[in-house]
Amino acid sequence: MNRYYIIILLLTFEMFMHAQELLNIKDLDTCKVFSSMEEALKVPEKVFVLDLSANNLKTVPIEIIKLKNLQVLNLANNSITELPLEIFELKHLQILNLEENRLKNLPDSISKLKNLYNLNLTRTKIPAIPESFSELKNLRILNLSWNQLKDDSIKPIFKLIQLQDLNLMRNQIEFLDSSICEMNELLYLNLNFNPLKKLPDNFGNLQQLIELDLGKNTELKSLPESFKKLINLEYLNLESVPLSYQEKKKLPKLDEDVIEY
Repeated sequence: MNRYYIIILLLTFEMFMHAQELLNIKDLDTCKVFSSMEEALKVPEKVFVLDLSANNLKTVPIEIIKLKNLQVLNLANNSITELPLEIFELKHLQILNLEENRLKNLPDSISKLKNLYNLNLTRTKIPAIPESFSELKNLRILNLSWNQLKDDSIKPIFKLIQLQDLNLMRNQIEFLDSSICEMNELLYLNLNFNPLKKLPDNFGNLQQLIELDLGKNTELKSLPESFKKLINLEYLNLESVPLSYQEKKKLPKLDEDVIEY
């Protein structure tokens, strides 16, 4: 057996073992949910799901590094201001919920969570998204709603062309970078209640969109011509969007019950 063949076998075995370590979403839903660090640390190797939500936490327990197989971590509704480096060593983490915390920033080290699939940063008060965020190639669901994020502070997310569900509701976004039009896998996009003034000219390239929420964007008075290409929409919210009769002609041909005014 030559050296090249041995290397291929080893790489294949390593990839297989890695795949075995990650549970699918269905399996994670049926896993035992540990609700305290004390309970989890008794059997650290058996902890796949940890729920520490609403525990009045101000810091993330450093001992979390001992939970090598952790894949779902819920830290919602606490008072956490900083994420320790230890949390980014949880290489199997797939779902991370940080909703309703008071984060000073999002560290560059978040890029180490290579298997992250679903990230919830709702109401976390983060000021910006780090450039390293664009390295989260397995991320499919991202919730950034109810923050104060502005145009330049979110540019790295538009490099995540594999994203399928992006929620930017209730931020301070006036103009979307044109790179959003390259997110060809996007199915759900929520831009509700922003001070949006304009959509990129190629916005219609997002032809996989099933749901698009532009409601409460009271400064959005026109649509790009390419908007007509969004023919796969099953829900389009235009509530309180002041579009003229002429601008509404740029809408795709959709059933009346699909569009909400």
